[in-house]
Amino acid sequence: MELHFKYLDAVQEADKKMDAGKQHRVLRGEVLVSDSEEELYLRRLDAGLFVLQHICYVMAEICNAEAPQIRQRVHQTLNMRGSSIDVVRDIVKEYAESIGDGRSPEFKESEQQRILSLLVTL
Repeated sequence: MELHFKYLDAVQEADKKMDAGKQHRVLRGEVLVSDSEEELYLRRLDAGLFVLQHICYVMAEICNAEAPQIRQRVHQTLNMRGSSIDVVRDIVKEYAESIGDGRSPEFKESEQQRILSLLVTL
């Protein structure tokens, strides 16, 4: 759980820096070249999103284990730190959307469905 919060903070800080950089360039009157969605996503991955996605995925898998105490403990820890399970869900959804590059469409779709099914009981 500590790694979740560490990498969540890192990704949020990187998002703020990217937004501040854009605003600073606008204020200086620079013409903004539109960064592609893929480029922005890659920057976020470099800033720690890759690790955060995997941490959240593991949390989802663990919470879907047969021990309801684990799910309760995850929810409790998130609430104590001022976060919620919705943050984890959003990150896992983003992970599921990006999975399967370079593989068959059938594999990609089945893996996305499997990952998204973990969120139902999260």
